[in-house]
Amino acid sequence: MKICHTAALTAALTLAGMSTTLAATKLTLRIEADSTFAGSHFALIDAEQGIATHSAHRPDDPTASYLWVLGQDAAGKELFRRRVRDPRILRAESFNPYTGTIEFARRVRLDQQQFEVQLPDAPTLASVQVIDPSDARTAPHSALTPHAATSAAAGSSNRIPIEQIRQHLHAHHGNQAARLVASDVLGSALLLDSGPASARLDILLLGDGYTANEMADWRKDAQQVANGLMNDPLFADQAGAINIRRVDVVSAQSGVTDNTLGIQRNTALHTVAGCSGIDRLVCADSGLAYAAAEQVTASDGRDVILVVANTTRYGGGGGYIATMTMHSAATELALHELGHTLFGLADEYDYGSCYNNGEPAAADVTRQTRRSAIKWASFIDNATPTPTPTGTYAMATVGLFEGGNYCAYGVYRPTENSRMRTLGYPWYAVNYAAGAAVFDSYHAGDSGNPGDGDDQPDSAATTVHGYLRGPGDYDDIPSPYHTSQNGGRIRATLDADAGADLDLYLYRWNGASWSVAAKSDDPGNHEALNLEVNPGYYLLEVYDYRGAGNYTLEYTLPE
Repeated sequence: MKICHTAALTAALTLAGMSTTLAATKLTLRIEADSTFAGSHFALIDAEQGIATHSAHRPDDPTASYLWVLGQDAAGKELFRRRVRDPRILRAESFNPYTGTIEFARRVRLDQQQFEVQLPDAPTLASVQVIDPSDARTAPHSALTPHAATSAAAGSSNRIPIEQIRQHLHAHHGNQAARLVASDVLGSALLLDSGPASARLDILLLGDGYTANEMADWRKDAQQVANGLMNDPLFADQAGAINIRRVDVVSAQSGVTDNTLGIQRNTALHTVAGCSGIDRLVCADSGLAYAAAEQVTASDGRDVILVVANTTRYGGGGGYIATMTMHSAATELALHELGHTLFGLADEYDYGSCYNNGEPAAADVTRQTRRSAIKWASFIDNATPTPTPTGTYAMATVGLFEGGNYCAYGVYRPTENSRMRTLGYPWYAVNYAAGAAVFDSYHAGDSGNPGDGDDQPDSAATTVHGYLRGPGDYDDIPSPYHTSQNGGRIRATLDADAGADLDLYLYRWNGASWSVAAKSDDPGNHEALNLEVNPGYYLLEVYDYRGAGNYTLEYTLPE
C-alpha cells in the first residue's frame, strides 16, 4: 500500500459526514462445505436476518485451514470478506481422562460439514462466494490479495446469488411448520439468563440419544453440564455475560452410536463416539444440530452449540458444533475446547506437528524471547527469569516456559501448566485475561471505558507484536481487515524501539479503494489514535518511516 506523507493529522479526531455503506443489521448464512465432489463445493442451506451481534467462531492460527467468504456487488466488486475456519478440518485431541495429559492429536478431514457465518447486510450486496484457498480450481490469486478490488469469477459454482439468500429469509417469515425440522424438538429452557441474546454469549446445550421417556434424565444432565461450566472460576466471574439454554431433542433410541464398541443407535443428531477411527472423538451431524437449534432461537442466540451425548464413555470434540459426553471428566475437555473456539487460545502442549515459521496468533504462545516483546510481559514478575526453567517456581507463576503450539523448542507458553496443556489445571493469569476480554465484549451498551460516549459494545483490546525491517516496510492489522457493523470508537496505541520512527495509519474502504481516515505520524516512537467512526471496513497500518525495530500495537475496534 503506497502512502503519501503529508502534514500530520491530530491523533484524535471525529470523522464527520462519512457516508454509511454498511447497515447495522447482519445476515447469518448456514453453508454446507462438501468435499465429495471434485474439489470443494459450497451450498446455501439457510439464511436469517437480524441485528448485529458477536460471533464466537474466530479464525485459528494462520497455520489452520480456513475459507474466505466474499460479498460482491452486481459488477463483481468485492464489498467485504470474512475469514472463517474450514469446518471440514478438525484437530482431534485425545486426552487421558485420569492424568489429563495429551495422548495424541491429529488433523481429521470430514467430507460434509455445515457452518454459520455472519455477514453485513449491505444494500448493494448481489452475491456471496465461498473460496477454499487450498483448492486452486476455486481460489484464483486475485481473490486472495488483501487489497484486491475484485474477487473470484462470478460464474463460479460456489457463488450464492442474493435472490437465493432472500428466498431463505422469506421462508423464515412464513409457515414455520413447513420448514425442514431435523428432529423432534420439544422446546427449550434458559438455565442461565443474564440478558438479551444479542449482547450475551449464548451457549446452547442439545441432548442427543435421549428418548421421550428420558427427558427428565436429560433435564438433570443438562443442569449438571451447566453447573460444571459455571463452576469454573472464569465462567463464574463472567456469569453476567453468559446465557445457557437447554434444548430438548427427542431421539428414537437411547444412547449413541459407538464405533469402538460396535454399537448402533438411531438418534436425532446422529452422534457417533469413536468417529474417524479415534476412540475418544465424538462427532454430531452439524446440519441436524443447526436445524434443531434454529427451532428454538434466532441466530444471535446460539454463539456456542454444545451437543451432549447420552453416554458415560469419555470423549468429546471441538469445532463449530462442540460435543461432550456425560463422563465425569468430559466438562474439563469441553472447557479446553472452548478455550480454542471462544478465546482463540492455542494448545500449550508440544505433541504434534510443529509449525515454527512465524509468530503464533494466539495470546498464550510466542516465539519472542526478548522480555519487552513477550505478549504477556506485563504479567511477568521482575524477579522471574525469561526463559523460565520448569520445576522451579509455583505452578501459577507467569514466565516464559519453552514448549507449546505443538513445538518442543522455539515456542513458549506463559505458565508451566494450564488447562490448555493439561486438563484439570486452571486457566491461570494470561489465559484467564484472554477469556475475560472476550466475555467483556459481550456486554451491551458500554465499551468498558466510561465517558467515551459510545452506546455499542466494542471489541476486546488486542495486542500485536511485530518487527519492521526499515523505511517503507509496513504491517496491515488485522488481516485482511475489520468490518464494523455498528460503528463506534477506534483506539490504537503504537510503541516502538528507541531509534525507530514508526507511523500509525487508519484506512477505510470507500467503495473503490482504501483511503486514509486518520493517522498519527509524530516524531519519535509513540503514536496514538482515538476516534469515532461510522459502520464500514477498516484496517490499521504500522508504517516504517525511519529506522528499524520491534513494535507493540494495542488496539480496540468497534463491532
